[in-house]
Amino acid sequence: MLFEKFKNQILSNDQLCNKIAERVLAGENKDYIKSNFSKILDLMQDGIYEEYLREQHRVGQKILDEQLSNNDHIEFNDLDKFFLSISQSRKSRAGSAFEFIIREMLVRLEYPFSEQVVIGGAKPDYVLPSEKYFLERPLDSILLTAKRTLRERWRQIVTEANKAYGYFLATIDKKVSQNQIKQASEHKVYIVVPISIKQEIEHYKSAYNVISFENFFENHLDPAMKRWKS
Repeated sequence: MLFEKFKNQILSNDQLCNKIAERVLAGENKDYIKSNFSKILDLMQDGIYEEYLREQHRVGQKILDEQLSNNDHIEFNDLDKFFLSISQSRKSRAGSAFEFIIREMLVRLEYPFSEQVVIGGAKPDYVLPSEKYFLERPLDSILLTAKRTLRERWRQIVTEANKAYGYFLATIDKKVSQNQIKQASEHKVYIVVPISIKQEIEHYKSAYNVISFENFFENHLDPAMKRWKS
């Protein structure tokens, strides 16, 4: 019951993400966004998380104050479930926020894409430039999936990657093992991360298929855009 009140009163993930996107990206042109994508991604991630914590505190405190002012009895187990549900919701919203950021940036950079496309039972987040183009020329299309962390999703990603020639996985996961990176290479998967992560982790540095977002645009997506337009 407490968590239901919390969900009904807190800003939705889309509302919160849009608020931060307008703050961080206000007035920035496409060239700036593209050349500073990693930095902007970090700013938006941090901004969304900080704003959520403020919202979480505001709404959570309001609900508890109302319970106490009404002299409503609260069992410890109710509080335990309440805080556990908030923690689980926070993790889920973090993943959705990362996906929102990637989509928002693609839109602002005016890259064409289709969403929710099922390809041989797999469903990557984005098919570029479109589902129609992919069906006609799969070898000249790009599949892009955004996963904040990989964990149990690794097998799903490998399955999806086998459906197309160019598959790119956007993530901020710092715990992709050398073996997983090797598997990714064998299945034609590029792992796309912010520059800071690429430079921070030793086995990411040396892996040719771990690339920065800026590299992804300059060496993969922009050349593809020229082909698609012609």
